[in-house]
Amino acid sequence: MSERRGPVVAVAAEPEAPQWPRGPLESGPRGLLVGLVVPDGDPSFDEAVEEQLAALELWWPRDGEAFDWRLSKTPEGMPLSTRHEVEAYLSASGLRDTDAETPLVLFVSAHGLSAKSSRHYLRLPDTSDERLLATAVPTSALAYAALDSRARDVLVILNMCESAAVQGELVALQDDLAPARKEEARLNVLATTERGRTVLGLELARVLSRAHHLATTSEQIAHPHLTMSEFTQLLNRAAKLLEEERPRRRTARRAHARVNIPQPLLTQWQHERSRALPNPGYEPSPRVAEDAVSDVAATFDELEHWLEKASGRLDKADGGWYFSGRTSLNRLLADFVQSPRGTMIVTGGAGTGKSALLGRMVTLSDPVFRSEERYKTALDGPPETIPPPGAVSAAISARNHTALSALRRLGEALGCAPPEGSVELGDWQGALEEFLARPGDPVTVVVDSLDEAYDPTHFITTALAPFVTATRPARRGPGVPAPAGRGPAARRRKVRLLLGVRSARPTAADDGAPPPPPADDLLRELADRFPHARTVRCDTDPDEDIDAYVRVLLRDQEQWDAAAVRRAARVVGARAAGSFLHARLAVEQLRAAGPALLADRDWLNRVGEGITGLLRTDIELAVAAGSGLTTEEAVGLLRASAFALGRGVAWGDVWPALTAAVLQAPLEDPDVKIRHLLKSRLAGYLTTDHEDDRVVYRPAHEQLAQILRRWPDTPPDTREAPCDPPAR
Repeated sequence: MSERRGPVVAVAAEPEAPQWPRGPLESGPRGLLVGLVVPDGDPSFDEAVEEQLAALELWWPRDGEAFDWRLSKTPEGMPLSTRHEVEAYLSASGLRDTDAETPLVLFVSAHGLSAKSSRHYLRLPDTSDERLLATAVPTSALAYAALDSRARDVLVILNMCESAAVQGELVALQDDLAPARKEEARLNVLATTERGRTVLGLELARVLSRAHHLATTSEQIAHPHLTMSEFTQLLNRAAKLLEEERPRRRTARRAHARVNIPQPLLTQWQHERSRALPNPGYEPSPRVAEDAVSDVAATFDELEHWLEKASGRLDKADGGWYFSGRTSLNRLLADFVQSPRGTMIVTGGAGTGKSALLGRMVTLSDPVFRSEERYKTALDGPPETIPPPGAVSAAISARNHTALSALRRLGEALGCAPPEGSVELGDWQGALEEFLARPGDPVTVVVDSLDEAYDPTHFITTALAPFVTATRPARRGPGVPAPAGRGPAARRRKVRLLLGVRSARPTAADDGAPPPPPADDLLRELADRFPHARTVRCDTDPDEDIDAYVRVLLRDQEQWDAAAVRRAARVVGARAAGSFLHARLAVEQLRAAGPALLADRDWLNRVGEGITGLLRTDIELAVAAGSGLTTEEAVGLLRASAFALGRGVAWGDVWPALTAAVLQAPLEDPDVKIRHLLKSRLAGYLTTDHEDDRVVYRPAHEQLAQILRRWPDTPPDTREAPCDPPAR
């Protein structure tokens, strides 16, 4: 007799480089970098300049469509040596007439001096200390040649002796800028040396190169352009790292002997993003929609979020579509998203697959998903379980959302924002209520993870308030026919609301019915708010579905014959306690170790402990595999991500600092250790998100986060479990 299978299909693994076309870096026209380099005749200076230009090219590349470079020289091709030649070059370079849309960078590398008047000058080969006004060039004049150009995004880098001394002049001269210029432009000046400090030829090159490394690894700023504040923070951290790497001395170096920390001289624009500061670490998400509908279409990250929930895959490199079984539940949801109106609540215990059910509806209804060759076989399941294209209008995960942020997100997706300038919660509620009450195309909204909202109770009573009336079925008394296709009621927009919330698993009562949830349960809150809602539990007798899930995860794997797959399904199913998350983690270890692991009693006992035992096993395997981490370091990094507020922990300085607090000791080489963690098998316990234009990390499931926060106080379950439970 052949075994019964649920709907199982396969999709291609996520490619190393996404196949969708990447959007532009919002760079607009090609930028312009003007380099004003004045050598002093020392060959070592020329070598240092080459290093500086190589470091500059990391940030402002001249290849492709990034920046045009114009380096200073006389018409005869000679280095600049007189004030007249400098002024002639500035005019010839087109610096002052740079187009408004062209990002402009002026780089000055030369010797400078601070005069008795406190004015700062560019020193030239023919400069006379007795005639500075005639033979030297005021540094402020160089800077303002760029700052008062037409370019709206300007960066001036002054790599000169005592270059910070020009700050007073620059600030004073701001009053001579047109008011519109100060309002519309983003003008920044960076000095590489403090007062009293001479410029060191290789120092800027080293700081820029190290900062570039940080920007492309640990900082992970998720925006195509930086603010001056972000840029100087990178330079600051790079300079400190370089200082720490210098040979130890018996006595501390004096301040003037330490690595120069570049500093901004104008602060008015330092927190505004500038197109003159491209972010070399930015990795744009692929475009998933045409420009005309990009404002309301799902983003690539959103699609990947729901895909991860829907597919049951082990990681993003896994090409399987493992959502197996659960046909009756999927049929209920597919029918609901095509119903006239109403509310459906999908609930269950932690890890029992409610997000997978909702994610499947969102993903399979997305037109972009359905049109991609990569995903085409995901639609091969039973037709009655597949939602029609476009069935879901808007979908969000409520995790860490406030009522206001969620309504704003939904309103923007549905195209019903309040009038410009209206930013209060009531404004968005009113706009959404008005939109839902008007005649129009049907709307289906999915809100998952209600229990993880910033304030779940407040979220339910405010963010979901506009949907109460809109989803309530029309009242009809006994014998009263349905309204004809006329009148206000008939013209109401069809609105469906699909909600996901975690709740305690029911225990059987004497009459076989689950007991009512406690008064403070969010499920009761929702039932009170939406008395017309239908509640669907996904944790009622899930064993058969978990059995199918385990089988399809192991099917066609090397070393796994049919008998071993059946045995693994029995072993894992008996210990998974209805949790698909638990089953996925156990199967991942079985895939790595092979069928012999089924005879390991220690492993079986740990599987019986749930996620705690499985995580202990994965940590031991990662350490044994030479991941570069100790057990304490791995646990500390994972726990730090669980304690992070908001949407997760940013790498940079935050994750190392939080880990040090968890470990109560500094983490040695934190960037190296984090890279090891993200390349190890433990990366599967983390998921990524974006917050404040940073990539952030958090545990892949809230149940896992709770376990990590309690670690190591989570008591292991030491129950002896049989090696091979009887077949069902």
